[in-house]
Amino acid sequence: MNSTREEFSQEERIVLAAWFSVTGLVAVIGNTVVLWLIARNHSLRIISNFFIASLAVADLSVGLVINPVWATVRCINYDEDSYLKTYGKAIDYLWIHTTVATTFNLCCISLDRYIAIIHPLRYQELLTNTRSYLIIASVWVLSFLLPCSRFFVRDDSIELWLSFTIITVLFPMIVIVFCSMRILKASATQSRRINVVTLQNQESVKRRKQNLKAAKTVSTVVGLFVVCWLPSLVTSFTQYLSKNVVYSTMYHKVWTTVEAVAFTSAAIDPWVYCLRNSRFYEAFNRSFRVRRRQIMV
Repeated sequence: MNSTREEFSQEERIVLAAWFSVTGLVAVIGNTVVLWLIARNHSLRIISNFFIASLAVADLSVGLVINPVWATVRCINYDEDSYLKTYGKAIDYLWIHTTVATTFNLCCISLDRYIAIIHPLRYQELLTNTRSYLIIASVWVLSFLLPCSRFFVRDDSIELWLSFTIITVLFPMIVIVFCSMRILKASATQSRRINVVTLQNQESVKRRKQNLKAAKTVSTVVGLFVVCWLPSLVTSFTQYLSKNVVYSTMYHKVWTTVEAVAFTSAAIDPWVYCLRNSRFYEAFNRSFRVRRRQIMV
C-alpha cells in the first residue's frame, strides 16, 4: 500500500479535536450520573439496570480514555511513524476493547428487553441475578481477550480489521436489530390489547405500558447505534473490497471521521436512558432536589 500520508488541514484538526473533546466530556458526565444514580438508589438495582450499568462503564471508558487519546493522536500529534512504533498497538487494543464492551453490552440490553417483552412470565426464571452477572462478566472477559490478537499481526492486515469489524459491529448489529424488530412487533400487539383490557387489570395495563416505553427506548438506542456504527461497517468492507484504495487517504481522512461518529454513541446512550426511563428520571430529580437543599442549607 502507498505509505504517503495525507494530513488534515489545521481547521479540520481543530474541528475534530473539539468534537472528540466535547463528546468525551459529555460521555464522562452522562455515564457518571447513570452509575451514581444506580449506586445511590436501591430501586434502580434491578437486573435490567445491571446491563445499563455495564454499558455505562464501557461508555465512560470511551470518554475518559479513547476520546482524549484520539484527539491527541489523530488531531494534534499527527506523526504516524512515531504513533505506530510507540503507541499504535496499545491504543488499538484500547479502542477495540472499548468497542467490544460497548456493542456487546448493547446486545445484552436488547436481549434483556427481548426476554422481558416476548417471554414476560419466564423473565425471572431465565435472567436470574447469577446469570446476569455471568453474562456481564463474560462480555468484559471477551472485551479484554479479543483485542490481544492485535499484538500478533501486521499493522496493515486488512483481514484483521475486517474480522474485528464483523465481530464487534456486524454481529452485534444483527442481534440488536433482530431483537428490536421483535420487540416493536410485540409492543404494537400489546398496545392494541391495552384498549380492550378492563379496569380490573390495571396492573397488567401498567406493565404493558412500561414494556412499550422500554421498547421505544431500545428502538431509539438501536437507531442511534446503527447511525453511529454503520459508517464504520461500510468503510471497513469498502476498504477490504477496494484493494487499490490509497491507505493514507482511507485511514487518515475517512476512518478518523468514521471513528468520531462511532464514539459519539458513548455520549448519547446515558441521556437516552435517563430521559426515556421514568425510574431514572424520577431518581435524578429526587437526588437533584436533595443536593440542592443541602447546598442551600
